[in-house]
Amino acid sequence: MTSYNEPIDEAELARLGIKRVPADTFHWGEFRYSNARDALAAARRGARK
Repeated sequence: MTSYNEPIDEAELARLGIKRVPADTFHWGEFRYSNARDALAAARRGARK
């Protein structure tokens, strides 16, 4: 079993055909969103309060 504390073996990723891709994360307050539309919707709901 692999521990989450072990570094990622890039050669193993490549051997298995796993690609690393950058991903945007949108932060609003204490929340994180992977989708900008969700972040906008939450912020707009928060502004109405």
